[in-house]
Amino acid sequence: MLNTSCSRRSFLGLAGGLAAFAGLGLAGCGQAPAAGSAAGSGDAAAALSGTINCGGATSFQPLIEAVAEEFYKENPDVVIAISGGGSGDGISGIVDGSLQIGRSDVFAEEKVDDESQLEGLVDNQVCIVGMGPIVNASVDIDDITTEQLKGIFTGAITDWSEVGGTAGTINVINREAGSGTRATFEAAVLQGEEVPADFTPVAEVDSSGTVVEQVAATEGSISYVAFNYYEANEGIKALNVDGVEPTQENVESGDFNIWAYEHMYTRSDEDEATAAITKAFIDFIMSEDIQSTIVIEQGFIPVSNMKVKKDVDGNVTPVE
Repeated sequence: MLNTSCSRRSFLGLAGGLAAFAGLGLAGCGQAPAAGSAAGSGDAAAALSGTINCGGATSFQPLIEAVAEEFYKENPDVVIAISGGGSGDGISGIVDGSLQIGRSDVFAEEKVDDESQLEGLVDNQVCIVGMGPIVNASVDIDDITTEQLKGIFTGAITDWSEVGGTAGTINVINREAGSGTRATFEAAVLQGEEVPADFTPVAEVDSSGTVVEQVAATEGSISYVAFNYYEANEGIKALNVDGVEPTQENVESGDFNIWAYEHMYTRSDEDEATAAITKAFIDFIMSEDIQSTIVIEQGFIPVSNMKVKKDVDGNVTPVE
């Protein structure tokens, strides 16, 4: 089910938000924007009016909502309808045109049925997200190995005593199929190993927020979320992996290897009625002002801070 969380402006009458398209000076989204000063000031900002749809990955939905609130201060006649649903929904929505911005934790190449669906897509990599395992606060371990995580998430390890904890059933809470967070976690942890068909987690949920709620409420549970959800509930705690603490600094250096780009996909052939708003919002989030403030405050990492990079096949190499 789609998990929708619209900003306060999404509740305004859409008729007012859809007005004045004909008067816009419109620009296409044919290339990824360069970071610069925050977009949306002066006469150009006053001209922007209308609604765009931005949906997909829930891992950085709170970031997008925070940035949108700042964007509205300079663009009061714009509405950005922000919804969740996961990376799969973000990619399918930008492909079929129901979204102007499709959010994803993974490259679109990993989600489309055939390469022809990539035509016209523009990959705006707006920041980096670190992800890692979380457990119910009652679980008495603080560190886990990648091999142990693999065993847990394939059903080979089922009791906490097998990984150094007090005896008790391990309750796995997974993200649903199509989740970019799940794809990122499984790529780093399972490393290509297939999950047995007879392995069934206690739950599969559709958003990171729901993961946190269920792990906090379920004794002996384990799951995974983006770093920005670590402080969301006192009933959970994050685990070190292979002795490495899940911090932004360790992601930047490449020492902690569960991370992903946060993609905001747009279209180079977007309808002119919305293209100017989409471009302005992408330029705004990519600006130095936003990258150095809200992106970091929300628990994400500017791409420019990374000392390593990752390609679509998962290969990690130093930034030259």
